Amino acid sequence: MVLKHLSIHEIINFGSSCKRFNELVNSNHVLWKNKFKCMFPAIFEIAEKFGDSNWLNDLKDFMKHKQLIYRELITMSPKHYWKIDDITLQDVSYFFKIASTNSRSYYYTIYVLQDIIRKGNKVINNFQSKKPYTLTELHYAKTVVRYLIHCYLAVKWVKAQMSHEIPPEVVINYFLQWIDTVNLHFNEDVEDLLQNLANKVKIHLDKMHFNSLVKSNDKRYTPRQIFVATSQILFHQRHMAVTATANLDTIDIIKVWDHKYGNQIVLFAIFQAVAKRCGAECELIVFSNHLFLQWRSDESHPNAQVFNINVATGELEPKRRCPFAQSNQNARYRYSADSLLQCLHSSFLKTMGAIKSWTTQNASDLLGFLGGNYSIPSPYDNFYQYLFRHIDLAGLNSNLNMKNLTEKELQIISLLVHLNAAGATNKAVKISEVKKHHSSVLYAVGMICCHKEHEYVCIVRGWDLTCGSEWRAGIPTKDLNFGHNQPFYHVVAADQSQRYVAQENLIALTHPTRLYHLEELVAKEFNHFDGFSYVLNDQKKLEYPDEDPIVENKGDKRAHTIR
Repeated sequence: MVLKHLSIHEIINFGSSCKRFNELVNSNHVLWKNKFKCMFPAIFEIAEKFGDSNWLNDLKDFMKHKQLIYRELITMSPKHYWKIDDITLQDVSYFFKIASTNSRSYYYTIYVLQDIIRKGNKVINNFQSKKPYTLTELHYAKTVVRYLIHCYLAVKWVKAQMSHEIPPEVVINYFLQWIDTVNLHFNEDVEDLLQNLANKVKIHLDKMHFNSLVKSNDKRYTPRQIFVATSQILFHQRHMAVTATANLDTIDIIKVWDHKYGNQIVLFAIFQAVAKRCGAECELIVFSNHLFLQWRSDESHPNAQVFNINVATGELEPKRRCPFAQSNQNARYRYSADSLLQCLHSSFLKTMGAIKSWTTQNASDLLGFLGGNYSIPSPYDNFYQYLFRHIDLAGLNSNLNMKNLTEKELQIISLLVHLNAAGATNKAVKISEVKKHHSSVLYAVGMICCHKEHEYVCIVRGWDLTCGSEWRAGIPTKDLNFGHNQPFYHVVAADQSQRYVAQENLIALTHPTRLYHLEELVAKEFNHFDGFSYVLNDQKKLEYPDEDPIVENKGDKRAHTIR
């Protein structure tokens, strides 16, 4: 009773005090099971289901695993800060190595990295940071977890396609898993929700047709009855609203149901999935510019009547000729998982517009994996062809489960890490010099400024005492009062563009705010926003060692102005 209230360190110390207590501590599996459950509730179920029931060893193994991840993550900035290109799969190969230790280590690695991201965001929101909870470490954690999840999903997608046509609800959740790698979205949760909705529809059907059931004692319902009941549950009882917007809220099946608001593709997929679980088969037909649900009166007959389903009412409407289709009116359209994935991809990027973020980059990389017409190289360009042609995924008896991967599955995932190694070297480094602060430089690295003429807000990333030689040809002196012989600043503007600005065109903001949408662009250089400016990380301080006094001076002037 006493031990369960102590920390792990205190329990170990207690066990060291005598032989009897040592035996008690080492043999009491109930104690360590409760400790595991209290400390790591999110992974307790996995450890209980797939572990060896030695809870002390399980806890020790997990803590060692966690320490390895923390240690490697903290070393990434010193190793990769000076590299010009993005982090490659080969750069994070060590994480794949420790993620392949045993059947649960892949999931544990992802869990630890996502936990660092969640805790780090909370710490940084309080205008402070400590390793590994800094913008820099969070940037590398997101990079690693992105690669871990994408390699797993690549294998899962190709294997699923080899065995069956992937259902719409699984495709939608797969797309969400791919773009939102800082959170986990399990198919089991979606299945539980859909089955719960199907049960609601069945209860509603029994109530609607109670009299006929009493007479006939037959619970079989027609597809039309099922479609109408599904529509009533979704749109009349739940009052679901449809939108063309495709973002992390409107394409997440769980959130769509909770918020009563979702993208059209998702609501159509929910309708189809629920109707199917109630016994009425229909197909989600997806084109690049529209979609519809289709029902055939007889699947086995080629000339059977075809109807479109009005999801708002559940009524069957005669099939109309598609205005975008070819002239063959009798052509039969089929559901395609690939088409649905492409449609989700284009809808999401259309909604996000010019915004650059982790999710939009992930979406673009998905197109590279699928082999689409994507001009910028993706880390996953050859994955699909390689897995399909060279790996016997169909021979795997297991159904990939991130929580418990087999040795063979881990080996296949590890092969992907070095697949594109020849074309993905990351050896180019930036050449930098130590810049002692000069009295003529008014603004420090990390400060937030505003352009006097164009009025955009920006973060200062670096400065030159005079205009750099490579920039002079593009910056006419006639447009500047002080010409090229004044400090110039490297800044990232509010529109996420990189700019080179003369000092005379900048002014420091007296009431700066955190620029969330720019942080991923500068995360390799700064730890956090302290309420006035972005704080340089250790590597950036090697380049600009004297910036702190300048920032403090500006901050003191700001505080004096406020008083």
